[in-house]
Amino acid sequence: MSSGNRLRWERAREQTRAAIIEAASRAFEATGYDDTCMNRIAQIAGYTKTTVYSHFRDKGRLFAAMMESHASRFPLIVLPSMPMLALNEALACVALEIQKLAQVSACRRYCATIRRSGRGMGFYVELWAAYLAPCREFVHVALVREGVELAKLHADLYLQLMLRANSLHIGLSAEPDAQAVLNLFQRAFSGKTSLNGGFHDDAGSPYGPGSPSKQ
Repeated sequence: MSSGNRLRWERAREQTRAAIIEAASRAFEATGYDDTCMNRIAQIAGYTKTTVYSHFRDKGRLFAAMMESHASRFPLIVLPSMPMLALNEALACVALEIQKLAQVSACRRYCATIRRSGRGMGFYVELWAAYLAPCREFVHVALVREGVELAKLHADLYLQLMLRANSLHIGLSAEPDAQAVLNLFQRAFSGKTSLNGGFHDDAGSPYGPGSPSKQ
């Protein structure tokens, strides 16, 4: 085979591989890993099952290639330097980054596939968590600086809330604690402090539900 023909053959093979991965992405996102078969992927791709198997020996290898393709398209998370930021500004920065990720098809499809597939996704869940680690640590540091108790827990809660709000949650973690998140927002955006006995203003006087009204 001449070098020109070989180049055309390799290009055609790469295009076929890419089409199969795209078809797999559509299938796995719709029905999850267990309920998706190679025959269905071949139908979506418009190739025979033999062609699909010539590129991927089994469903597991195809799934791995698809998820790797998604992950390779994750954008770089960019956060500002921390020293001059107030807590509300730090939270807003992370919220903006999550909103940007929600605009990236690879991120949305990666998370949707994990949610649909459920069990057996541990490696991909860990990969997503590792990718988001800068956001989690950014919030954690901001909370520590603010003196918030259980800062790591609250950082996790905040990140879960932002991911769910943008349909980037993976569905395997518990629902965020609404009251804990409310306390966090209250502290960040109103300058109030949530204490064990309820909300208190900066002078230590209680306010909110069940508290004596101020005259």
